[in-house]
Amino acid sequence: MTDDSTITHEAFKQFERDKFSLVAQEYDRAIAVVTSQVDEAILDAVEAKCGIRLLDVACGTGWLSAAALKRQAIVTGLDFAEKMVDIARVRCPQGSFHHGDAENLTFKSGQFEAVVCNLGILHFPNPERALAESFRVLKPGGRYAFTCWTPPTCNPFMALILGSVQTYGSMDVNLPSGPPLFRFGDPTECEMVLSAQGLTQVSVAELPIKWTFSTPEDVMPKIVVSSARLGSMLAMQTDEQRRNIENAIIEGASKYATENGVEIPASVILAVAYKP
Repeated sequence: MTDDSTITHEAFKQFERDKFSLVAQEYDRAIAVVTSQVDEAILDAVEAKCGIRLLDVACGTGWLSAAALKRQAIVTGLDFAEKMVDIARVRCPQGSFHHGDAENLTFKSGQFEAVVCNLGILHFPNPERALAESFRVLKPGGRYAFTCWTPPTCNPFMALILGSVQTYGSMDVNLPSGPPLFRFGDPTECEMVLSAQGLTQVSVAELPIKWTFSTPEDVMPKIVVSSARLGSMLAMQTDEQRRNIENAIIEGASKYATENGVEIPASVILAVAYKP
């Protein structure tokens, strides 16, 4: 018998898989290039180097995997969205990429010296299950690291986008229920959940990221065509709501205009732990 939580989780997974496959090319150009700004910090945290066996969970279009390959790590990547995996394979022909579920990994226990996940944990309906699976495939003595967006209170980009929707539109749109977007933006939550999985030496740091756009008018259209949940939420507003939201985003983004275009600050939490 299937319970309601299983149905909800499966609906969310299906939405994420379908939508991220649909926007994969635009995601690669508009979002992955931004989130790659923390790749080196993630790899430093797990001591990625020549010969280390590294698993990139929710690898997306392969930017973090590519950075690991430059360090001559032996890289395996996994993502739920087929088109994301296709792009990762083209970007990283030396890596091994698989379509699969972070909550049900098909790899052997203790197969990797490092497991990394850049901004993937917020896309797992059962993050504890995904963490348990990462712990299982990690070799004793191995390192694990993930990142997650910080909440709008300390993340100007998220404050601008979500604040504009909350003020001029509706957050209550017809999308499958998903996990809290900023749950792991709380360092205490990161420490508690990682420790509960048996990981030790947990450390948490905040890393800056900068979103760049050519003009303030580019912000909302780029987000709509390159993201899954956020883009869908923006696209599902009424025409009037969309106009008002877009005007608010343009006005807010204008405050971050520079000689090189628009540069909106944001940040992520980097959580790192060790498998004893």
